[in-house]
Amino acid sequence: MTTPLTEHDAPYESSDPTELLIKEARQKALRRRLTAGVMLLAVVIVVIAAVLIAVTRGPATKTVTSAPPTCLRSQLRVAFVGVSGGLGHEGSVIQVTNVSGEACSLTGYPRVMGVFASGVQRIFKDTVDGYLGGISYNPLSKVKLPVVTLRARHGIASSMEESVLHLRCPSFTSYVVSLPHVTGGTYTFHLHWSDRYCFQPEVHPFVPGSTGSLNEVA
Repeated sequence: MTTPLTEHDAPYESSDPTELLIKEARQKALRRRLTAGVMLLAVVIVVIAAVLIAVTRGPATKTVTSAPPTCLRSQLRVAFVGVSGGLGHEGSVIQVTNVSGEACSLTGYPRVMGVFASGVQRIFKDTVDGYLGGISYNPLSKVKLPVVTLRARHGIASSMEESVLHLRCPSFTSYVVSLPHVTGGTYTFHLHWSDRYCFQPEVHPFVPGSTGSLNEVA
């Protein structure tokens, strides 16, 4: 004979919808936390890998382009060209042209010496700039003389020499110019004009181009 199930004998089954919703919400929250944890771990791994790669490779190296070697006398043609002045100033430009097939460089001050008819010599003073040329610069900063690259065939560097008119000055009859760091680079130029500009003579550094002047205020 079959014994009917009583209320106490039947299996327990909860049909409370609120409890089901709470259980489902907890499961969803757990899944979200697991997903967020995996994503965070992936980000940490990527960052660590990037740091290790950077440390292994070391600092980035910079490509430095060095200037070509100092010009040789055999590469150069030198000219002494008079320029128009003003306010009692007069000067000339020392123009150096590379006539060779190889680039070379020039930097610094030429040594300029004025020679009187008596044979007495006067050396020009090195100055960064003057009324007629040179390098315009900020007096509060350190001046760095340009290293001028003379490209192969017709690259030019130039330096301005200048002085002030003084009627009691005897005339220079010639100039002797020596190029900086160039072995044997000494040239004599005989004047074909009257020159009484022997007061406060000065010479400026070599700059690119043919004018003896470079505007470089920083």
